[in-house]
Amino acid sequence: MTGRSKAVRATVFAVAAVVVVAGCSDSGGSSSSGPGKDRPAVAADVPQGFDPCKDIPATVMESLSLEPTSPKVFDGSGGIKWRGCGWVKPSGYTVGITATNLTLGMVRAKGFPDTRDFTIGLRSAVSTRRPDDSEACWVNVDMKGGTLEFLLNNPPYASTSKTDACELARGVAEKIAPSMPASA
Repeated sequence: MTGRSKAVRATVFAVAAVVVVAGCSDSGGSSSSGPGKDRPAVAADVPQGFDPCKDIPATVMESLSLEPTSPKVFDGSGGIKWRGCGWVKPSGYTVGITATNLTLGMVRAKGFPDTRDFTIGLRSAVSTRRPDDSEACWVNVDMKGGTLEFLLNNPPYASTSKTDACELARGVAEKIAPSMPASA
């Protein structure tokens, strides 16, 4: 991969990360809702039972043709946190795989269109996309204390651009989630 394409991918991933933080912030809320009202409790930190930077088997990542980029650490409003790593499919999509203290209920509560519930093995999962960003898709897989989140960005210049971002994200999640221990 050339230095230019690495820089483009890093920029794309950084923009996608900003979308995550913006999409999950609580801005624009009603002034009549105070702390704790109609809000699920947020865990103080991300789930500790699975580290997406260290615990995904190399054989799984090789089967997906994904190459690591760098660790990703984001803190959003309301105590929401993400800890994980970015991955790149050469000439294709980028995907951030993070443990987050966002729960499936919190993800569903955002009310994004095209929200779909499904299961991977025995774990509940949900896919979502923002109405203004068809190139990106989020898949959140249930964990104790939060979710394992996959943010996939499939830009129009990618070799994978003819495939729907949520289809790709779900495929990545279906390969990786089975490596999570039952205790996570």
